[in-house]
Amino acid sequence: MVIIDNEMANNMMRIAIAGSGGLAQSIAHEISKTVHPFIILSRQVQPDLETHGYQVAVVNYDDQDDLRFNLRGIDIVISTVSGNPQINLIDAAAHSRVQRFIPAEYKDKLGGRPTNDPSDRGRAASIERLRHWAQHPRHRMQYTVFGCGVFYERFAPGGLASMGISTSTALGYQGSYLMNMETNTAEIVEYNTTGQAISVSMTSVNDVARFLAAALYLDQRIWPIEFRMQGDRKTVTEIVQYAEAIKGQPFATTIIVAPELAANIQEAAYYQDSARVGRLQELSATEERRYDFSQVNLNSLVNIQPVSFWDWLRTHWAP
Repeated sequence: MVIIDNEMANNMMRIAIAGSGGLAQSIAHEISKTVHPFIILSRQVQPDLETHGYQVAVVNYDDQDDLRFNLRGIDIVISTVSGNPQINLIDAAAHSRVQRFIPAEYKDKLGGRPTNDPSDRGRAASIERLRHWAQHPRHRMQYTVFGCGVFYERFAPGGLASMGISTSTALGYQGSYLMNMETNTAEIVEYNTTGQAISVSMTSVNDVARFLAAALYLDQRIWPIEFRMQGDRKTVTEIVQYAEAIKGQPFATTIIVAPELAANIQEAAYYQDSARVGRLQELSATEERRYDFSQVNLNSLVNIQPVSFWDWLRTHWAP
């Protein structure tokens, strides 16, 4: 059932999209189909985006006055930036009386994150700031996390970086997660420590943008702290099997058993192989089911039919 806030559907909400990479561009494209005006906040001028008719404001994420100036009159901030820039943006949004903040927390679910997450990159601090402002007596600002699991585009030619996503880390590049479709290789953990097959929730970047834009028509009074969406859910074994079927050949697959993950990470760190450390830490997060959404709460509320993983993978890699 779709719950639509008629007042909100008829009234325009002013939206700021922070960032100008592939995810931000997809979100902008989908919101441009709605009644809601938006502005893109970028560190640099973006003539390509302006040619689409998008309004772009060049901002300095270290300058609170600059951020607050550009957030005047904004109702919702959708962030695709992380670390200190996002924390500064959160503070500026609250002081600018933004109603709701959607942080760049799309991959995993809030529950189950370890205290000392090696891949945190300021995420815990961002959530803590959002909790602070959600309870603030004078500058109260609500927030909602949109969890989508793993982006399909991690398996795209060139990886996430090909879309301008996660370009500052090794995780944005092809082969950084589970398998490399170009070289027909895989490095996986199939079962967790209790012997259960490990599953992964996944969604395409374009579908994440579609889900998010559709959610803007829902009554915000029923928005939870966390919306979970899902394009598909497959076991790690099935993901590799799909890839092998589409490429028409078996992959050279290295299987790591769950109890040996920590030792493998320590060994990679000892040899200062940061790329391998990152890949193994992602396998560890996968084994901990941080990317497995057994329960989703957004799919049933909006009229979005996401592309399946098989169809997406075949489109990108079928000969």
